[in-house]
Amino acid sequence: MNFLFWNACRRDISQEISELIEYTCANILILAEYDGEINIILRKLHKKGLNYFSVPSIACERIKIITDFDPNCIRHLREADRYTIKEIRLQGESPIILGLVHLSSKLYSSDDDQLQEASYFRHDLEESEKDAGHKSTIVCGDFNMNPFDKGMVSAGALNSIPCLKTAKSEVRKVKGKEFSFFYNPMWNLMGDYKEPPGTFFYRSPSYVSYYWHFLDQVILRPGISERLNKSTLSVLTKAGEVDFVDRYGKPKTSDHLPLFFSLEPNKEDIYEESMA
Repeated sequence: MNFLFWNACRRDISQEISELIEYTCANILILAEYDGEINIILRKLHKKGLNYFSVPSIACERIKIITDFDPNCIRHLREADRYTIKEIRLQGESPIILGLVHLSSKLYSSDDDQLQEASYFRHDLEESEKDAGHKSTIVCGDFNMNPFDKGMVSAGALNSIPCLKTAKSEVRKVKGKEFSFFYNPMWNLMGDYKEPPGTFFYRSPSYVSYYWHFLDQVILRPGISERLNKSTLSVLTKAGEVDFVDRYGKPKTSDHLPLFFSLEPNKEDIYEESMA
């Protein structure tokens, strides 16, 4: 199962999107800040012999979903202005909860604001897990935070950590209250050992500037993390002959670069976490 996420920066990049879907054989494409007509993308894919569908939104216009799955396999759970939570139920495979986010930008929100917003999202996500009866959960999108920011690592927010062994073996306890973990594999892509060193480039005029940021991420509950094909987790700079970066390696098609990952096939009832 192949996933793509891309913040399109409100640009008309329908051709690049269709090329990217064909290149990666994505089953699900999640778009943020895409103001174009989804039907244009669908028609371009149809001309390539690829049948994709759009998933209707209810309250979240910031996120668009395109898939080659039967839309009847995708069940709506919860939705707000900046996130949507779905459940994917494919025949013969255990269900997956998919949380998709486009959280508030640092340009307009303080760290504390982002922390609070992440906490609200976590609450809705946990309620969705209770409704669905499992915690095979993936959260993907533009968090507008780096993996080390408060909203990503705080126990009361997304509580995501870079060590799967720790995430699988422990529940974080803070002042007598327990918090379940997310595993965040994005830490493994940070730095320049594997290009590009982020999904977003911004040179801050302040004394502290990271230059490259990983605002676009995927985090997973420990139980479903076993299905992540780690070799596929990547930030894409091209699709075939279509480049998404300039000669300096910085994003040019959008101000973000697309994120790709895949899950291994799974039979029902394997890796699902207990709701206890």
